[in-house]
Amino acid sequence: MKQNSEDEQALIKIQHEWAEARMKGDSSYTRRLEAENCTVVWPDGSIVNKREDLKSMTGDIVFTEFKIDDVQVRLYGDTGIVVVQGTIRAHEGKQNLLGGKFVWTDTFVKERGAWKVVASQVTPVLKK
Repeated sequence: MKQNSEDEQALIKIQHEWAEARMKGDSSYTRRLEAENCTVVWPDGSIVNKREDLKSMTGDIVFTEFKIDDVQVRLYGDTGIVVVQGTIRAHEGKQNLLGGKFVWTDTFVKERGAWKVVASQVTPVLKK
């Protein structure tokens, strides 16, 4: 079995911590993790910036599941591409916002020794 590099392990750990923070409604983790000019593409195709992404965490949106099934990391110098498969469920009041299998891709850049997300896209997995 191949041993992951220190950077690969760090990026895998970040994915798990970020999922936990979403479940807890902890926007401070996302605030530290996302670069100021971060772009996020939500599952509905909306393109938002860091401020708008953080706003979604401080409202009435509740994540009831954020399960990671698989994480793949590719490193290119100080850039990391992380592709994750998992299940996400979230609601706002009685309205279901997300529910099912998703694949998300996060692009990280290492700045001053710390990994920062510069782009993220969450894609629903269509049933076959």
